[in-house]
Amino acid sequence: MTTSPLPGEFEFSDDDLTLFGCVERVSDPGELIAAIPALLGFHPSNSVVALSLMGISASTLGPVMRHDYFPSVRGKPARQMSAALRQFASVCDREGARAVVLVVITDYSAAETLIDETIELAEVFEDMLGGTCVGLADVLCTAAIESGQPWTSVTRSIHRGTLPDPASSSVAAAQVLGGRVIRRSREELVRWVHGAARNHEVIAELIASGRESGMYGGGVDGEDPVQDRVDLVLKHIRRVEGGDHPDPQECADLVVALMDVHVRDVVLGLAITSVAAAAEQLWLALTHEVPCPERAWPATLLGFFAYVRGDGPLAGVALSVALSADSEHTLAGLLDLSLQSGVHPDGIRDLAAVGLSIGESLGIAGLPPALPSGS
Repeated sequence: MTTSPLPGEFEFSDDDLTLFGCVERVSDPGELIAAIPALLGFHPSNSVVALSLMGISASTLGPVMRHDYFPSVRGKPARQMSAALRQFASVCDREGARAVVLVVITDYSAAETLIDETIELAEVFEDMLGGTCVGLADVLCTAAIESGQPWTSVTRSIHRGTLPDPASSSVAAAQVLGGRVIRRSREELVRWVHGAARNHEVIAELIASGRESGMYGGGVDGEDPVQDRVDLVLKHIRRVEGGDHPDPQECADLVVALMDVHVRDVVLGLAITSVAAAAEQLWLALTHEVPCPERAWPATLLGFFAYVRGDGPLAGVALSVALSADSEHTLAGLLDLSLQSGVHPDGIRDLAAVGLSIGESLGIAGLPPALPSGS
């Protein structure tokens, strides 16, 4: 497992820092809170969320970060909370945010206690931002992000209101139209990534057999095994687009192919092409079906593809699955560390471009071209 910038006793499979980019404009505090489930892809509970504001007028949402909430200890923020706030401040500063809004979402405390604790967090966070050019725009708290739930702003003077329906927010509408599912909780997202495997034992035997025999499910002559293995992956991506999913033998063949470092490097490049969405569905299917430790390969690809398109919550869960399957998986560890450190998806996208370049240098045919940045 890689070293995280947050305290070592944290379980990052549950308490990970997540990053997601958005360009929606939201001004009303209640609307801003109600937009959080759409921004993260799930309804957070017992969480602290930092929403960075970009641009000259600080009116455009930039990176959004979440961390589990820990109640104060003897009138001071818990050590884990202080570490998370420092990370929020660091990411906002590095990304060039003009301001940040902090939102505390928890039902751990009674209303008045929650306000007192939120005021304490606001003071600590403002001190942390003191050495940056990032201003603290607002600090808000609520027990849950639900329609009609009271919210409170604790900056300067106490200001209160009630939340609109999160499902009716403009951000939620934009995300749903874009094909993103908004889940009821992070736990639901975790269950979705883990899936319900049916063929672990069978696939494990097929993988072992394939590795021993040198089979990879590619061409018969084996003149160019990397090309054959890439062809195998592309074939199944096209099949996923048509609604088909690999059977146990095909799952084993695909995993054996992905163990080839050249194939893995080339396949990373697909994250910035027109087949990225279908490829991500293939990685998800393999993550469900493939046993440990080989599950780490498709789970890492799932995390990488989600990270490239800016879906930090999914990336974090997928990489956690990968590292649970194989704690020494190098790529999963590096990506997890990047995510925990708040590295922007653009920096990860560069790895995909390198993957396509490797494919070109190896003479791999049939790869789709890279889409323009931002597509």
